[in-house]
Amino acid sequence: MVDKKVIEKKLAELFDIVPETEGLIVSDLDGKVIIGQTITDMNHSAIAKTCVAIIKYSSTMGDNISKGGFQAATIDLENGYAVIVKSDAILLIALAGLDGKASLSLLKRNLISISKI
Repeated sequence: MVDKKVIEKKLAELFDIVPETEGLIVSDLDGKVIIGQTITDMNHSAIAKTCVAIIKYSSTMGDNISKGGFQAATIDLENGYAVIVKSDAILLIALAGLDGKASLSLLKRNLISISKI
């Protein structure tokens, strides 16, 4: 079971560690949002469900090339970035603007650490 209070605390710390972070979302593996914190109004549910689809298709590709299932991804977008990390129970998503490029590895490393809680 996911300890929501512990994850919320870790996400708050991550906002402080990487100030370029524009959003952090945690969902279950079906895309049901557990925690959603973004600096602007965003549809957390739609974002989580889109990430579930990305994981599904990425895992299919991994199976087809005998490389295994999805673990993590960084997605470059026109105006920013998304970092997705999957654990056995939850999906963690970080959103950053173009100014966050230098911090993507730090975001990913912290999401992986949080995913192990």
